[in-house]
Amino acid sequence: MILDDYNSLYDIWKELCQEVEEIEAQIQYNLQCIKEKEIYVDDFLKYETEDFRVFSPRKAEVIHKEEIEEANIKKMSYLEQNEELYLKKDLLDNRIKKLEAVLNRQDRNYTFLNIQEEDRQRIARELHDTSLQNLAHLIHKIELSTMYIDRDPIQAKLELSVIRKRLKETIDEIRGTIFDLRPMTFDDLGLKPALERLLININGEGKYDIISEIEEITCDNNLILLSLYRVVQESFCNIEKHAHADKIVFRCMEREGRCILFIEDNGKGFLKGCNDGERHFGISLMKERVELLNGNIEIISELNKGTRVSIEIPLDMINVKS
Repeated sequence: MILDDYNSLYDIWKELCQEVEEIEAQIQYNLQCIKEKEIYVDDFLKYETEDFRVFSPRKAEVIHKEEIEEANIKKMSYLEQNEELYLKKDLLDNRIKKLEAVLNRQDRNYTFLNIQEEDRQRIARELHDTSLQNLAHLIHKIELSTMYIDRDPIQAKLELSVIRKRLKETIDEIRGTIFDLRPMTFDDLGLKPALERLLININGEGKYDIISEIEEITCDNNLILLSLYRVVQESFCNIEKHAHADKIVFRCMEREGRCILFIEDNGKGFLKGCNDGERHFGISLMKERVELLNGNIEIISELNKGTRVSIEIPLDMINVKS
């Protein structure tokens, strides 16, 4: 229903824009006609030679009075028509601006809904590819253990020991997914500890040399802070999946009411337009989040030279798109 309303408003907007284009074309046509009438009248006076004035007792404007009056009447008609067209165009421009404001809000709503849906799909994939697969495998292990209990108790104990270990790993995976949904560190302590925890998590195996500088961010709006966290999280996810890097530089600072984020890696980099859909999916998700917060994002990447991501986001809700 919402989409139908959006499409209807968009169709109205297109019709109004088309009508404005037609009005502007008519105004230009009238202005051209006015110019032609002015040239037409000037021609009668401009080329009145000295000989003509000597041999004719009347002036050119008297001789061509009817033609000049008719031209002036048509000129006034075009001027009056343009005045009406300008008024009509102003009214249409106001309606177009109001419609554009509504459509822009709807666009942002759809962007927000799209981000939510993409997050849900990502979580669903992670659960399906890891936790659910492991649980399904453990069911078979349990069934196998029940067969061993009477015939080979020692083997049954070994199988149950494996099951116990796998269950613990699966619980940890689910906890990780829950943490991705809403980091408890974020709710309890704020953005800085949550980002520090995020760095620890991605470097659990010690495969990265990480240089970080994280300042306290002053902002009372948790939606902005959580969105900042998601942008950084998505950037680190791209590094883990695609960059093949061993060094990460991360800075999070506050300057003049804006949060400045800088993420750099020394990975393989990429070229714009390269056929790497999954990487571009993550980048588009970051850009959408930043755009919703009325921020700026710049991504510079070179093959075999790594990637640099620079982001600026206002911390004042007045400056954030609604």
